[in-house]
Amino acid sequence: MAAGGPSLAERFRSIVADTDEGVIILEPDGTISYTNAAAEFLLGCARSDLVGEMFGLPLAADGLRTVVDVVSDDGAPRVVELRIEPLPSGDGAAGGLVLRLRDVSDYHRDAAGARGEVRRKDEFLAMLSHELRNPLAAIRSAAHLLTRDDAGPAARREAARALDGQFRHLTRILDDLLDVSRISRGKLEVRMGRVDLCRVVRDAAAAVAPLAEARRQSLQLDVPDARLWAWGDPTRLEQAAANLLTNSVKFTPAGGRLEARVSGSGNEAELIVRDDGPGIPDDLLPHVFEPFVQGRQAVDRGQGGLGIGLALARTIVGLHGGSIQARPNDDGRGVTFAIRLPLLGVEVSPVEGDGVAAERGPAPPPLPLRILLVEDNDLVRGLLKEVLRLDGHEVSEASDGPAGLAALLDQKPDVALVDIGLPGFDGHELARRARGDERGREVRLVALTGYGMPEDVETARAAGFDVHVVKPLNYPDLCELLRGARTGPAGSGQPGDAEAACG
Repeated sequence: MAAGGPSLAERFRSIVADTDEGVIILEPDGTISYTNAAAEFLLGCARSDLVGEMFGLPLAADGLRTVVDVVSDDGAPRVVELRIEPLPSGDGAAGGLVLRLRDVSDYHRDAAGARGEVRRKDEFLAMLSHELRNPLAAIRSAAHLLTRDDAGPAARREAARALDGQFRHLTRILDDLLDVSRISRGKLEVRMGRVDLCRVVRDAAAAVAPLAEARRQSLQLDVPDARLWAWGDPTRLEQAAANLLTNSVKFTPAGGRLEARVSGSGNEAELIVRDDGPGIPDDLLPHVFEPFVQGRQAVDRGQGGLGIGLALARTIVGLHGGSIQARPNDDGRGVTFAIRLPLLGVEVSPVEGDGVAAERGPAPPPLPLRILLVEDNDLVRGLLKEVLRLDGHEVSEASDGPAGLAALLDQKPDVALVDIGLPGFDGHELARRARGDERGREVRLVALTGYGMPEDVETARAAGFDVHVVKPLNYPDLCELLRGARTGPAGSGQPGDAEAACG
């Protein structure tokens, strides 16, 4: 080193003066002799408050990291990582120490968020497991009852009702989960048109009424004898209203009272759902419309649910230009949910029936058809075949793509119900080959599939299917579909037909 040149320490200080990492130089006795600007900012102290002071932590130049909480110069709490390393003096004598400071607040915040996310996922899986086990237990009991020769007609009817009810419950769970996935990907669809909000609320109340009756609850419906017209998707709006009602039913004790009220004023309609349950804790109220948020429940999870119904309702209402809120009732009992939606207008006219929508009788089965059923699952194929035969249809079957195509071209049925995930080649390939052959161009092709995203519907339409039906199959919907099997040109693949779905 040239005489009079800068020392090693001085050169080191000039290098670290403007770095983003905080640097503090300690003398061998632990006295602070230098700090750079980043260290002063992170520690929230001026240089005059640090230089000359003794460093308070144990000194060990082992490179190990220590994490401390500090309040920085901007008043923000931060997590700072400290690491002590030796600083050679350059002349062989014992050198000082370098204390390096790094802001790791974002890392710790992200790590805490990740741990919270894992915890929420674990809680959600536990909720989902509970929600699935109850209907599965009922299905198993009902199936066992149906195998007993000594079960009378009344017991068999009750078992059938239980199976149908649990099927609907599991379908709702599946639909809600799929909707949450669609929301997260920005794929939740609404099909807008003129819709009567009074009819929407009546239908929602009719759907929830059996659940309220099972809990011996009173569901009071107050809907005006008018039509409140809005621009929206009737299915989605009914889903939002039903979710509010279902939430109130679940969290209101047996024997409680529920109220659904619709009113219109000016260019706005309001739906009120009120219950006299225990209400919502103050700390939970601001978060009730967030996904998977629920209040504390007992071990038996008597109220049930996955914590996604209210989140879906908020999204649906938002897509319709409306607002939704929850507030405690003035008497301290229960909670009130309010949905406000823009109105197109009000049409005063009598509405048939009062209270919850009247129950409709079963529609007659469609005229007998020649049906080809192509499905690789033996149990699903066998059960559906027997039900179709009981309704008078002539049913043939195949369990893979090649056999299904051969049967379709040879028999030329009125309708072919085709699963998509087939061995040999899939249902899309079967449809393409059938439409490419003159013998298959007039057959009504119905895709039966577990895939129900918009791109799946478009793929089925492009392959040549007339209708796209999403599993699990709802048989009354299939009957309605079969009634129209002889209407419209087969093989047209019209979008309106292809987007139809049962389930």
